[in-house]
Amino acid sequence: MNRFFRWISGYAERVLALGAQGHLGFFGLGKETTWGTAVAVTDYMELMSENLNVAIDRFATRNIFSGFYEPDDSAGVRRVTGGTVMAGFPTPLGFLLKAIFNSNSITSVLSGFLWTNHFTGVKSEFADGVPRQPYTLEVHRDVTSSHRYAGAIANRLTLALAPNQDLRATVEWLAQARTLIAKTTPTFPASPAEPFTFDTASVQLAGAASARLEAFTLTVDNQLEGIPALNNSSNIARIRATNPQIIRVSGTLDFIDVAEEQDFINQTERVLRLSLFKSQSFHMLIDVPRFIYTAFPTGMPGRGRQTVAFDGMARYLASSAAAIGVQLTTTKSNY
Repeated sequence: MNRFFRWISGYAERVLALGAQGHLGFFGLGKETTWGTAVAVTDYMELMSENLNVAIDRFATRNIFSGFYEPDDSAGVRRVTGGTVMAGFPTPLGFLLKAIFNSNSITSVLSGFLWTNHFTGVKSEFADGVPRQPYTLEVHRDVTSSHRYAGAIANRLTLALAPNQDLRATVEWLAQARTLIAKTTPTFPASPAEPFTFDTASVQLAGAASARLEAFTLTVDNQLEGIPALNNSSNIARIRATNPQIIRVSGTLDFIDVAEEQDFINQTERVLRLSLFKSQSFHMLIDVPRFIYTAFPTGMPGRGRQTVAFDGMARYLASSAAAIGVQLTTTKSNY
């Protein structure tokens, strides 16, 4: 019996010695009603990685002090920032699109079962002190407590796709405060079991199907900043937009003629559409009605096939009051 208990004790010590394991962690979010007032997490999603952290500003309180060693400094503003990276599972993607664009309208595709959410940026929503929907985030890192981040707002979203990859969605967050809470119990969406992948994508450029785009990256940058104030707190007092929203598109094209190069030289606007179709129940359309190349570097780096790593941006379209539209069809009615 004593041998058995010694074995159990040794096994427990070996397990504990492994430390925190990433595959045992999870991420969840809940929509706040008031920015910075934490709420319970309502939805969970699988992550590839995350790096949400607190940075603390420092400031000196003594200057000429007749001493040899650097005097103690003081802690300043606490800034909560970081990113989450996830594979592009259709249903969780809606939360990220809602977080970055804030506005969505809903169309029922199949009553009671299938809906399309239409996401666009709205200019007027940058006017107040909380320019986007705030969230409470929970990150469990396989330690005794979960990290909770209140007042989290999406600052930048990047969607990237290339051959032999799934769609990767990266969100960079700003938040007001970090606390520790008891771990909750996650429940992940059961369907679909797989994310959008490269072989579910198709591209239209200038109104025609194109099989030349080999890699695609879309970046929606809200250009937000956490603002501290004299309000009896070391946390930021608000989040404000410091510049207009910027939507960038980059990628790699097979270089077989000079048509796109001439579009760059002439600064010709084109319609760019990327469709991801997993099934009738899960598909997404990214529509950029006024796409323009901002860089199109050609050249021969050596032997072999030539490609062009281009950069571009989306321009504002007055008729739709937006520079981009994203349609996501899933079995979830609203985000």
